[in-house]
Amino acid sequence: MKCMLTIIITSVTCLVLWGCINLVIDGMSDPYILFALHFDTVALIYPMIFVALYSTLPFELVQIIGTTPFLFMIFFSTTFSPGAGVAGIKAVRYLFPRFYLWCELPGVEDDMEDCPEDRIENMIYLFLSAQLFHTCFFALVFAKQFKKKVDKFKSIEKRKLVMSSEFFGTLQKELFGAGFKRYSQLTIHLNSDDLKDIASDDNKPENLIYTCCF
Repeated sequence: MKCMLTIIITSVTCLVLWGCINLVIDGMSDPYILFALHFDTVALIYPMIFVALYSTLPFELVQIIGTTPFLFMIFFSTTFSPGAGVAGIKAVRYLFPRFYLWCELPGVEDDMEDCPEDRIENMIYLFLSAQLFHTCFFALVFAKQFKKKVDKFKSIEKRKLVMSSEFFGTLQKELFGAGFKRYSQLTIHLNSDDLKDIASDDNKPENLIYTCCF
């Protein structure tokens, strides 16, 4: 829902921007220009929005990380001085959609170096470069979630192993006698809900041995 709302607002903003540009500048009504404007905006606005929505970072770090693509675009895209750039480093400009946007602008494209010859090819590169930060960011988010699930699974398996051991059962019986009935049927088939129910009941003395096992 958050992503959809962000996409809708950004799309409407780009349409308004494109309309305003066409009111004052001739030759900008090409749909390719609208496509390029949209994804150039996406590459600069979405990073801060996604970092804010899908991370638990403090506001200061959200601002720093979210504005990084914009700062890198200024320093490395060479679009503020077409054709300029330090040899070797200026190859980084191909990672920024602003470069491909300028390759579409009438009167500017002729001053740009090494623009794609075909417009469709230029749009493809623009689209892919606009997704660079988002892809890296969500790859990190998914990797973090996957690691969290793996750690949780390992923790549950460890608890199952300990709670189903003969030593654990014998010790529980010796300490709590009849009170052990609830745990006497524990097997390796315990699910996460069973474990949460047992582990969360910290006030019961019979759970102290469960806690000590870890």
